[in-house]
Amino acid sequence: MTNKKPEEKLVDAICLLAVPGVGRGRYHRLVRALGGASRVLHASSRELERVAGISTAVANEIKSNFDPEQARQTATRIVELGWQVLFPDHPDFPKGLLNIPEGDIPPVLFAQGEVLSDASAVSIVGTRHPSEEGRLFAYNLAGSLAKAGITVVSGMAEGIDSAAHRGAIDAGGKTVAVWGCSLDIVYPPSNKKLAAQIKKNGTVFSEYLPETTPDRPHFPERNRIISGLSEGVVVVEAGMKSGALITAEQALVQGRELFAVPGRPGAKMSEGTNELIKKGARLLTSVEDIFEELPRLKGKVLTKKFRQLPDMTDIEKKLVDRFTEGPQQIDDLARQVGLPVSEVMEFLLALELKGVVRELSGKRFVLCEEMA
Repeated sequence: MTNKKPEEKLVDAICLLAVPGVGRGRYHRLVRALGGASRVLHASSRELERVAGISTAVANEIKSNFDPEQARQTATRIVELGWQVLFPDHPDFPKGLLNIPEGDIPPVLFAQGEVLSDASAVSIVGTRHPSEEGRLFAYNLAGSLAKAGITVVSGMAEGIDSAAHRGAIDAGGKTVAVWGCSLDIVYPPSNKKLAAQIKKNGTVFSEYLPETTPDRPHFPERNRIISGLSEGVVVVEAGMKSGALITAEQALVQGRELFAVPGRPGAKMSEGTNELIKKGARLLTSVEDIFEELPRLKGKVLTKKFRQLPDMTDIEKKLVDRFTEGPQQIDDLARQVGLPVSEVMEFLLALELKGVVRELSGKRFVLCEEMA
């Protein structure tokens, strides 16, 4: 990759993405093959055509149809607005988004607030027109996740999304909103106060350039980011044509766990969630269903608690970190931390005496609270 200044790198990215025929997939292939957007823009037609999926027509568009001056003005505006600019190779680019299909990875992501790049997160989505019971369920579920140290992700739409963000904030936790417009336009306008609260208690993300209005196609498109940021996606209430079902589809494509809250048969806003359950989504009635399906999330929460013990050594803390995925076998632990089995056994015995871990059969150990 080139070592350009961030603003110059942004100008090159804006130029390349504006070329007709260059979408996210081709952008990533070109940048990976040639070493950066700048090199793509200055490559010969022959070099461009050597890249998989780049036709002569697309190569000609790249050579003749980009506007560096317009891109520079846009980049300057982004800097003036104070947006954080995250490319996939930036250390703060969300790790979860690097593990989705390449054509879905945002070439550049804009952020405001505290960037939670590697947080353990669960998405809560649903209809814009929920029942009061559905709204309250989303609010309480988000609060339970936030109190457990889990970041709540949603789209800041009216209804279930807004209830989830507020539940996380009111519980003193972190939340992330992904917008279907640029960061200089708050949508819906009624959520202006909520947007400011989210920025103080987490992150607002968008992949759109300044003055990009909340057009209808943007919302299904941004849903892949909502699910990509998360380890699990919860659909609270949704009709059969709800946009939340697009997020559910993205969760399955991306290998995320999918949960759906059951509703009363015949209720319009439960048709979508009940259908998801029939098709294999995990039925969810409480936060414990999430922890049961994703024990690594609960493991991370327990690890945070144990880190606060004053008499744990650095090696003991390192070992406890390994239990975030559940029970661990002593030989595997030894390989992971690079110590002889005999030494690891001594540390584990010390942790057992402190009430942190407990031995199971087969030389396996588990965090004590996971035994409950």
